[in-house]
Amino acid sequence: MLVTLIFQLCALQTYASTDAPLGSSLALLWCIGNCILYVGVLTFCIIERRWLFADARTGTGINFIPFIKTSITIVTHLVVLLEALIARGVYRALDVRVASVDGALGHLTDRAASSLARARTHFRNKLLLFCAFCCAIELGILALVYSDPVQLALWCLTVPSLVIIRLKHLHHAYHIDRLTARFDILREQLESLVTDGVSPGRPKPTEATAVPPKAQTSLTRWKMNGPSRPAVIVDSWTGLSTMKSPVSIGATSQVDRVPLRRMFVVKGTYLTLWHASKDLNGCCVYSQLANLLQNFIQCTCDLYSLYALLYLNQLDDIFAYILSIVATFTALGVVLAACENCKNQVGQMGQLLYKRLHGDEADLLAKMLENFSLLLQHTPMSFSLGGFFDMDFVLLKEIAAAITTYMVIFIQFMPKEDTPTDATTASNSTLANSTATATPE
Repeated sequence: MLVTLIFQLCALQTYASTDAPLGSSLALLWCIGNCILYVGVLTFCIIERRWLFADARTGTGINFIPFIKTSITIVTHLVVLLEALIARGVYRALDVRVASVDGALGHLTDRAASSLARARTHFRNKLLLFCAFCCAIELGILALVYSDPVQLALWCLTVPSLVIIRLKHLHHAYHIDRLTARFDILREQLESLVTDGVSPGRPKPTEATAVPPKAQTSLTRWKMNGPSRPAVIVDSWTGLSTMKSPVSIGATSQVDRVPLRRMFVVKGTYLTLWHASKDLNGCCVYSQLANLLQNFIQCTCDLYSLYALLYLNQLDDIFAYILSIVATFTALGVVLAACENCKNQVGQMGQLLYKRLHGDEADLLAKMLENFSLLLQHTPMSFSLGGFFDMDFVLLKEIAAAITTYMVIFIQFMPKEDTPTDATTASNSTLANSTATATPE
């Protein structure tokens, strides 16, 4: 509840739930109001650019680096808000699809509810910790740097957009962590299924709990005295026929059917979550692409300014740029770590299936595990932004490499300030050198 409220206050979630139409309407109106407000903020920054971004060195024109950082930050904030409006129905359908598997997980194990509650608590603590970290960084920047009224006004205009952009990464990680928690339950069930067929949280079915055989009559005694012929049993869950002896039909059919039922539930739940991940990849493309562009431009500009301050030996504002870079990469690292964790959970499910890939022709569970292994191999879990970028730690390495490349290029064109030399001093030093090197007669 607290996580949903924080995202609604940031206008990242424009709905409450299907049972709260009033809350959904208020969240929608709040997001529309934020869009109108920040269109006005962007217009104000463009109109007052000569006051907000005046070049202090020359006194004419504007300073390009603060102007491009501020404008791209506000534009990215607007893109995030607009996509929250456009993808409102898609996000709601994603929530319904993810919540629909909770009932199936509850039938698999009694510990599903506690596992999901523990995952929600873990993300809530992570979100609160990040919010406190982000607020501390921005207040530290305000205390260290922005003493000038113009710089203070510029900070007040851009800091809400920076906070929302970073929380958008957390909003994306929130949906990924929800998928990861459910994949974790499936992995535990699959591990128990391939080892001993016992579900964690459920009692092991035995012959005592199976359907007892009927009392023998004269007809059944006559059948037992006759030749034993296998009977054809059509399983109501699989639709496949198996050959069983008449004596073992009543005692073992219920025991053998339980793992098959669980396997069907695991496979169906995996397919539902896989489609939910594809919906998630499609409903946050533009906002996350804008976020990555803003992160790239901001870090490049901050590192260039950091190098310039170090070159000019002006260390007063250096901590502000360092703190800003740390906060940006922390938010990006949270969502990439969530993607890696979810992919690892699904990868571990595929590795577990190799324990039971070999069985006889009548072992239906082994055949279903083999089919599920092929399904995991041909439908791997992946998170991408419209096919442009894969969301994993490789992306973080590529961003760092691209920023380093552009930094090297920008440093080559950095203007160098040479110390002026007086002409008289230069001529006197030249005369002294010639006198010192002259040979005596």
